[in-house]
Amino acid sequence: MVSKGMIKDAKKPAKLSGSSVCQGCLEGKMVQRPFPSNPNKRHYDPFELLHIDTCGPMEVDSLGGSKYLLLIVDEGSGCTKGFSLRAKSDSEECIKKYIMAVQTQFDYKVKFVRHDGAREFAANSLKAFYDDQGIEEQVTVPYAHQTNGTAERAIRTIVTIGRSMLHYAKLDKCFWAEAAMTAIYIKNRLPSPKCQDRTPFEIVNGFRPSVKHMRVFSCRTFMLTPKEKRSKWDPKAREGLFMGYEEVSKAYRVYDIEADQVVISRDVTFDESTFGFSPTLPQEIVDDTALDIESMNISDEPHLCNSSKLENTKAVQTVKNKFYNGHFLSVVEPG
Repeated sequence: MVSKGMIKDAKKPAKLSGSSVCQGCLEGKMVQRPFPSNPNKRHYDPFELLHIDTCGPMEVDSLGGSKYLLLIVDEGSGCTKGFSLRAKSDSEECIKKYIMAVQTQFDYKVKFVRHDGAREFAANSLKAFYDDQGIEEQVTVPYAHQTNGTAERAIRTIVTIGRSMLHYAKLDKCFWAEAAMTAIYIKNRLPSPKCQDRTPFEIVNGFRPSVKHMRVFSCRTFMLTPKEKRSKWDPKAREGLFMGYEEVSKAYRVYDIEADQVVISRDVTFDESTFGFSPTLPQEIVDDTALDIESMNISDEPHLCNSSKLENTKAVQTVKNKFYNGHFLSVVEPG
């Protein structure tokens, strides 16, 4: 500024000798160094490298009392697996279970596990498991989430999809776990950047996924009540909300409003023109009538509300009298 005459009455600064590092400037202005992309990044086979991270605690517990979301992302295929956890310490058992399932069912060998060094991933028993399985543990740099970017991006994607579905249907936040698992199911059948024109499902399983059973999240459902669970003049169907897919039993997950929990059923009829708590229900039904759902196979999600009145359930207390129609169409089969 002095040399260009931009100011006056100032002396030209003298040249400094020695170190040019300004400690005050560093303490006041220092930022993270950039993370350059690596053009020679190694290619991994399916399940050779797993990225692991957790998200939470959530501001609201899930229907089953979970507070955290654990994601395991395969570097080779982009395949994602999710677990809802009551405590971060539950991560260890889920990780062990998933690795053993991958190596047994798909005949792939897990060689590397990458995480951010969080306490739940640093248990001695988990380290011993890695040693027994010949798995190398890779811990990313503390406070540099970019070095665990694959898992971080997966969490952001899953939360974004799940949040969009919840808000579209005007459902309470306590449904976050069901929305997240459905989002993962969908993501595994979306095109993968790991392999052009193929989905993570196809890369892992060797065949293309079907979308025949695809349904709209949170749409109105009617579940068959087995004849063993009803009398002659009882209704043969019960009402609920579609919550996703039960992969191991090829059935659907349906929310029972009265019991305030998710049940499993394969005999389900869908009304994909209505979402959330149905606007076609008479007000007296919504407020005063309990819907009997004793016939379904109950999932491991426990009761949080034991009230026999629909209006006292956890979800309905929040969204009561907020009814919406609409379409949230899924273009691929959830994974």
